[in-house]
Amino acid sequence: MNYQDLFIFLKVVERGSFLSASEALSVPTSTVSRKVQQLEKDLGYKLMHRSARKMVLTEAGVKFYNRCQPLFNELESAAKELDDELAEPSGLLRVTAPVSLTNDLLAEWFFKFMERFPRINLELIVVNRNIDLVEEGIDVAFRIGDVRMPNWISRPLLESSFSVCASEDYLLRRGAPKHPQDLYQHTLIVTRRNPVWSFSQGDEMVRIDGDARMKVDELNIAARAAENGLGIVNLPDYVVTKSLAAGRLQKLMPDWQPHPREVHMLYPERKYIPGKVRLFIEFVMFHANERRFN
Repeated sequence: MNYQDLFIFLKVVERGSFLSASEALSVPTSTVSRKVQQLEKDLGYKLMHRSARKMVLTEAGVKFYNRCQPLFNELESAAKELDDELAEPSGLLRVTAPVSLTNDLLAEWFFKFMERFPRINLELIVVNRNIDLVEEGIDVAFRIGDVRMPNWISRPLLESSFSVCASEDYLLRRGAPKHPQDLYQHTLIVTRRNPVWSFSQGDEMVRIDGDARMKVDELNIAARAAENGLGIVNLPDYVVTKSLAAGRLQKLMPDWQPHPREVHMLYPERKYIPGKVRLFIEFVMFHANERRFN
């Protein structure tokens, strides 16, 4: 059996007609028809009833197609995977991530990735809302919290620890809380995605759902508001580390640990992951592990 004839037969079924298959393969319709006829002769079975614009599979044709198509898909995937491994990776990679997470942590990794793989173009969609990943054609997404999506793989990237902070000016005017319950007597600045604050000390756990004077969806804006003495914030350490080091913010309630949140990386679940996507995933995981253990 000639495997080129088999490939042409599969394309005819996939495209629905000899004419459409010939256009997709850039060969004459007569050649497509002759190849299918030769395949039928080699097999000893009639596979389809056909005309130039329409074809109908016979019972033998249906069975043969259903058995052969998965094998050819596997072969094409293996060939593509090998090509990706041997060739220099290239093409467009679409990534989405929250604003502050990108600015304060991920951007440096993205830039290093682009330096390492100069033929891969990166399109970043940096937003704080959850966009439709399928509709936007996203290859990799970053989300904060335990995110589950059908047909998407969610991998824990790193644990984001939090700190409760306020400016010296605010603390001079209002005093410093000693217990999470004291926060109800203070002015809070909260983020829309984390309006309820949870704390633990040993086996004791406390949840605070106080009235917020200011609610934002951008973490750096919340940090700047706290630096200006407008209230107390509970923000990821990657956002407030520099402010704490510079003395613009002070850490509060050191005996109480704000609950951390997990940063996840998501990508479509599929048998074959394109080389550029696989390289990006491996690159990010390496830097996340490096950060975790340093």
